[in-house]
Amino acid sequence: MSDVSVFLLCVSAIFLIGIVGELVFAKTGVPDVIWLIVVGAVLGPISGLVSKAMLQSIAPYFGALTLVIVLFNGGTGLKLRELSAAAGRGSLLAILSFLLAVAFIAPLTMLGAWMGVLPAEEWTWLHAVMAGTILGGSSSVVIMPALAKAGLAPRIANIVNLESALTDVLCVVGTGALISLLAPEAGGEASAGSAGITLLKSFGIGVGVGLVAGLVFVLTLRPLHGSPYAYPITLGMLFILYVLVDELGGSAALAILTAAVMIGNAPTLSKTIGLAKEAALDSNVQGTHGELTFIIKSLFFCFIGAMLAPPWGPLLFGIFLGGMLLVARVPAVLVACAGDSFSKPSRALVAVLLPRGMAAGVLAMMPYQAGVPGTEQLPVIVFAGVLTSILIFAGGFPVLKKRLPASDLADPKAPKDAAPVAAELPPEKLAPVAALAGVSADATTVDPGVVPEIPLVGPSDE
Repeated sequence: MSDVSVFLLCVSAIFLIGIVGELVFAKTGVPDVIWLIVVGAVLGPISGLVSKAMLQSIAPYFGALTLVIVLFNGGTGLKLRELSAAAGRGSLLAILSFLLAVAFIAPLTMLGAWMGVLPAEEWTWLHAVMAGTILGGSSSVVIMPALAKAGLAPRIANIVNLESALTDVLCVVGTGALISLLAPEAGGEASAGSAGITLLKSFGIGVGVGLVAGLVFVLTLRPLHGSPYAYPITLGMLFILYVLVDELGGSAALAILTAAVMIGNAPTLSKTIGLAKEAALDSNVQGTHGELTFIIKSLFFCFIGAMLAPPWGPLLFGIFLGGMLLVARVPAVLVACAGDSFSKPSRALVAVLLPRGMAAGVLAMMPYQAGVPGTEQLPVIVFAGVLTSILIFAGGFPVLKKRLPASDLADPKAPKDAAPVAAELPPEKLAPVAALAGVSADATTVDPGVVPEIPLVGPSDE
């Protein structure tokens, strides 16, 4: 059989296993990415069909493509209005979990350098903090689809979803800033002042150019609506944005994410800036991007599995770091989820919702690609940590979900499009909304498809 035939059979097997994995997850709660990593391990270190050297040669291109796809997918799915009720706790959980992960991982990697797992001569505290930022955040690509099918109460699901979205940003921006400090052109050393300036520059250029690009995207959504070229144009503009910001010395990932959030919230933004007609991302673009995200996700987690090859020292050290992520997460969950609204089983469940994923995998390859010394074994260590965190999530999530009280689960009988907050308002507060909708204030039900999106002040979920 020719190499081309073997390649096509492997790709088709990856896609089929990815589909079966999602169906299995819907029934058992076991994440589909586990099976993809196993397939990668079979194709790589077990069978030898795919060599580690070959994967390393395509890693820079595959990593950049994956980063753009993942950030656009996560950013457009971040609906700020829907998550506003969870903003306080979700932001607190994101910041605490990220900082504690960095605080745990950094000294442990210094211990690894002392033990010889990492090169002691080249591994500095900046390297250690960078390793912490890479592994510091949970994966929105793994968590968001899982919670969408899990049937958890919104006050739990929204907090964890918001955490994963925010920590993606913290990981990408923090790692990018540290790579710029450790790259050969920076001399591998930097003072606190220069580090701060570099970080501010990275933030400023990324956010600034991302905001401008996002505004341009919003203005072009209506002209592109229904066009068969809408998605190729959108994806091409994202690639140009990535290259432009990277050449300017900013955080290309942050620019992509900023623009994606603006696109995802285009209906609200179009009203704010006074457009005559509401702009929104074409459903065909969303569908196409969702399919491309599935393809990239399937290939990338197989890539991670194929890279899990000897030497065994970095692999075992990465497994150890993955387990320590759970230890670091527990205090953050206890602080962020304190209060009577969170039961002990729900706090335990949030603690195991820590899977690392595509963002960590992509970031792990960037230091070596940028020429940062001492990072040759970093991808294998991070990939092993990602696998361990996913196994913790896969083993703990189904068990702990069964222990949740009914109050921590979504009501399966409640219609998804209902507007419970509006229904609980007294008639005098419901009257203005009813008038806009063209119904009587005495109506006992309101068609959610008719009522415009107007923020209502009602009792908090918490």
